[in-house]
Amino acid sequence: MVRRTKKEFKPYNDYVDRPFELKWPTAFHLGELQAAIKETNDYHSREIERLPQQSQAQIEHLLSYSIKQNKVLEIQLNSLDEYERVKPSIRGVFRGMAEFDVVLIGDQQIDFYDIRHIQIHDFYKWSENEPEKPIDNPFSEVKFSELTEEENNVIDAFINEYYSDGDFYEDI
Repeated sequence: MVRRTKKEFKPYNDYVDRPFELKWPTAFHLGELQAAIKETNDYHSREIERLPQQSQAQIEHLLSYSIKQNKVLEIQLNSLDEYERVKPSIRGVFRGMAEFDVVLIGDQQIDFYDIRHIQIHDFYKWSENEPEKPIDNPFSEVKFSELTEEENNVIDAFINEYYSDGDFYEDI
């Protein structure tokens, strides 16, 4: 029978390496590093076309249409990012006005006067027959004559009733 003794490492110089538990969990894997580099390159090399400025009346009409029809919007802002490039478009459903000049798109609050261009996303179900003409640009301009005047008045009355909070505290 062979007796075994406990093996100990005796350093022959002053260098002491970190233990295994500290060395490997902190390593940055090559796949994650490449993904981060690709994401950074994509962000810095993007070029977004600057769409034409819409009038305030057009923007108000598109927001009104969106809340009535529950349509998804794509909004381009006037503000630029830190590299003087156009910011990516904001997509979401218009939920109303948070304040007099603050628009709620999904969970984001956007300054009304910072909106440059709005496009309405026109969805159709895959189970329905495809449209007669294929959609080249799903964010196509909106046709304003889809509802009758009576339907618009009913929807406007409902929205005014739903969003009215009554008298302001200052008026009482």
